[in-house]
Amino acid sequence: MTPTISQMKDIMNNTTKDNIIDRDELQDQYIQKTLDSLDLDDCLAMLYDYLNKDIDKLSLNELIEDVEEYYPELLDDTDEDESEEPNELTGWN
Repeated sequence: MTPTISQMKDIMNNTTKDNIIDRDELQDQYIQKTLDSLDLDDCLAMLYDYLNKDIDKLSLNELIEDVEEYYPELLDDTDEDESEEPNELTGWN
């Protein structure tokens, strides 16, 4: 049996209404629920993956520039374990 024009309009209207979703709203709610379900280890793992992926895009020179700016001690030639004097903070004295 072929649907009538009236039935076709109803089908089209219902389909259109069912497919109208505010993507931004849905995406925001999904992100919020996901974040709410994470523990600290999950958050740190995700952050590590994000930073690793982002830093992978840098050239070696760009990486060195960033390290020089934020953590220049990472580029020191001396081995930090050998240069540190024993003290209470390191746990060995």
